[in-house]
Amino acid sequence: MTTDQVPPADSGALPHRTRVVAIDDDTVIRDGLPLLLPQLHVVAAFPEADAMLAAAPVADVVLIDLKLAGTGSAPYLQGPHAVRAVVLAGYRALVYTNEVRRAVLVNCLSAGARGIVHKAEPLAALADAVALVADGQVVITQALTGLVELAERRDQLPGLSPRERQVLAGRARGESFLSIGGRLYISPQTAAGYMDGVKQKFAAYLRDHSPADLEHYLGLEPSDLVDWQSHAPDSF
Repeated sequence: MTTDQVPPADSGALPHRTRVVAIDDDTVIRDGLPLLLPQLHVVAAFPEADAMLAAAPVADVVLIDLKLAGTGSAPYLQGPHAVRAVVLAGYRALVYTNEVRRAVLVNCLSAGARGIVHKAEPLAALADAVALVADGQVVITQALTGLVELAERRDQLPGLSPRERQVLAGRARGESFLSIGGRLYISPQTAAGYMDGVKQKFAAYLRDHSPADLEHYLGLEPSDLVDWQSHAPDSF
């Protein structure tokens, strides 16, 4: 049963906790998430995507790492290929990774991931991202903000309002919503709302363009952006 087939929670029961499945070859992550994030319901954890897909657990969000060593000698789904397989199975995928290469992360979004969270970020950021993805929203961390700004600057991300451009420029330079709000005389919540609009437009942009398109439009070097769709699962 996939996410879309899950009936609504009983309104008379205890408050619903977002159901999360983790795919990570790190035992500490698999065993530690339920203890570190008790506000989430971690229903299952797997060392590789293949095992998770075979089990087909019910989940609101699938938390997936990109480097999965597996537990045997057979090749395992890796990177954007694993993300794509999870998405095609009907799940909402949230990438949780140490990966910092912007091109690889963009490929994951192109494969259907709803968001990217770095493992170096606070646990509260992960919990917030899970809640947003479960709600159908898109989560983009600081690692991708610079690429969003580049797309907008090259007129490949049309439709941004002047306020959205101002907030995006601040976020691309690491400025907090509190600082941006004070500078623009708006509340931090309003600044975050403008950034949410930018994220949604960038997500739509990624759905309409291939990695090769991004390479051409953004002026990236050929080695910067790997067209994962033409490579083997272990070579992303």
